Amino acid sequence: MQKASSAIQFMLLATLPVGVATAADFPGTISSSTSAQKLAAGQSGTVGTGGSLIVSGDKVAVTITGNGATLNNLGTISQTGTGRGIRDNTGVTDLVVNNGSTGNTTALIQTADADVIQMAKASASVILNNYGSMISLNASGGGNQVVDFNAVTGTNIVNNYGLLQATEADAVRPGLNGVVNNYGSIKSSTTTGSSSDGVDLQANTGIQVFNYATGLIQGGRHGITGGPDSDIAFTVSVTNAAGATISGLNGSGINLDGYSAKQTATIVNNGTIIGNGVTGDGDGVDADGVANITNTGIIRSVNAYSAVSAGLAYSEGISVGGGTIINSGTIEGLVDSGNTNAVGRGITLAGNDKSDGTREGLYANAVITNQANGVIRGQSDSAIVVSGVASGHTVTINNYAGASIIGGGTANAAIKGNADDTTIVTGGIINGSSSGKAIELGSGVNSVTITGGTISGSINGGGSQSTLTVAAGSGSFAYAGAISNFNKVEIQSGTVTFSGVSSYGGATVLSGGELVLDGAQRLSSTSELILNGGTLQLNNAGATGQTFASLTLSSDSVVKLGGSTLTFGGLGAVVSGATLSFTQAASGSYAFRLLGDYSSNTSFLALLSATTVNGLGATYSYDGSYTTVLAAVPEPSTYAMLFAGLGLVGAIARRRRTKV
Repeated sequence: MQKASSAIQFMLLATLPVGVATAADFPGTISSSTSAQKLAAGQSGTVGTGGSLIVSGDKVAVTITGNGATLNNLGTISQTGTGRGIRDNTGVTDLVVNNGSTGNTTALIQTADADVIQMAKASASVILNNYGSMISLNASGGGNQVVDFNAVTGTNIVNNYGLLQATEADAVRPGLNGVVNNYGSIKSSTTTGSSSDGVDLQANTGIQVFNYATGLIQGGRHGITGGPDSDIAFTVSVTNAAGATISGLNGSGINLDGYSAKQTATIVNNGTIIGNGVTGDGDGVDADGVANITNTGIIRSVNAYSAVSAGLAYSEGISVGGGTIINSGTIEGLVDSGNTNAVGRGITLAGNDKSDGTREGLYANAVITNQANGVIRGQSDSAIVVSGVASGHTVTINNYAGASIIGGGTANAAIKGNADDTTIVTGGIINGSSSGKAIELGSGVNSVTITGGTISGSINGGGSQSTLTVAAGSGSFAYAGAISNFNKVEIQSGTVTFSGVSSYGGATVLSGGELVLDGAQRLSSTSELILNGGTLQLNNAGATGQTFASLTLSSDSVVKLGGSTLTFGGLGAVVSGATLSFTQAASGSYAFRLLGDYSSNTSFLALLSATTVNGLGATYSYDGSYTTVLAAVPEPSTYAMLFAGLGLVGAIARRRRTKV
């Protein structure tokens, strides 16, 4: 039963004119008040349209004390002193805060020098819906957020359709497994260089950030940042829609700290992610752990800064410690004009930065897939760099037809590897023309497969265990650069033209298609030629054409000499039943020669019997240095048959003329 005194108090309050400040304005609707308010369990409090709750001093404007409360602001809630706008310090659950509505975008919650809303206990749960503006002015620069849910372990959701803005502080700090849905603007700004980020995850794992088509997440430092303080499990998911922007004004678009593969990020970008290092690093996406990134939009770093004494700065589109990157948009690193102590790089694959400035190796396997219309570009450095010490993980780069990997600057290759095993498959464009280097791999077991497209600049396999394969199908591939440091170069299909001078010492294998050597001595004389079913064409090769270390015949093959010749330092295996056809041999000259006397070599004699030159059988001679092979002179009986045949043809022709 209600006490009499309580009933009298209620009647007295009911007779007060609207707008007079009382401590019991909530629950209910306020039109004007300067008194701090409280909402207990299940209560609802509203600041009406055009109404105001303006509180000074150090008191919280609205304190939440019970579960299931709802706060609606359709006017103005302002804390003009040092108190917070809204706070829970008990761990309430199921709190709902609505600032404005779909039809009211002028609602304002603002603090002069404290958080706009803070949930201070782990057990709390809250949903914030903002259609208006929530602003932390932060007069003292003390790190006062707009939204501070950092301590929350329960459900915490931020739905922003309006403006969340902080000065000299982070705008939004979600809690554990929090969700941020942004259709409006989340912004932080700084003039002092403080760590003012748009969304700061802190060490909270499981957070999902969705930035929709009209959304802007902008940080005075990073757009989005976070990560654990030690090597523990941490996950985050960021989705940036087409038309949306995530931007770091003096840092990365997205910056995530990490120490190993335990820290993982999933990033889907269909919009724009921009980093800008004005006084430090400024990557588009910098994930020190492992990241799985899908990009159809733009991921770009526009600048990075480092004092000259501290070494070169790197402006990277993406820097990750492993994972997957699927790109059909643009990933690039740029540098401001006049910045001579920084380079723009597309993608860096490496672990965390060490205090001495070096990078750790990869934390996981890395796969980059550059799809049609995808561009990966370094303005003044490599498009893709694998850095750090050998990690034991693998690197795979797929560059599809219609995709481009473009290096810049004069020093480094468009793709630069390290000691990790690296696989490259390309049918698109790899442009290393600025440095003259397209691919430069490290000491790992490396593989390069070319299915078409163009490559500008040299291809360096990095070591004696590397292989290069060209499989152009029914198409063609022309390459004018130099190939070096491969154990094997194999042509499997298509018409392949090498016009540059290569130095690799591994085998040249023709297992299908046609290899055209345009010019004399295009390949190293230390390379073995293995004919396994393909065709070799010499073009513009002069009298002595091409020299190989040895010749192996494994399957039926063709050599088009183009009037030139071949020289071999030795003879390898000759498979029984395999045939070798030389065409376009110069009249009176040998087709090929072997260093030394092979007149009694059974493999050579087997090869000779399987060889034709210009359609005729082959013969040989030894000149004291080389065993030369040329077309056999037809036997006299062959000439007799030929002349008889010609006579018969002439007689038939005469008879036909007589009948006419």
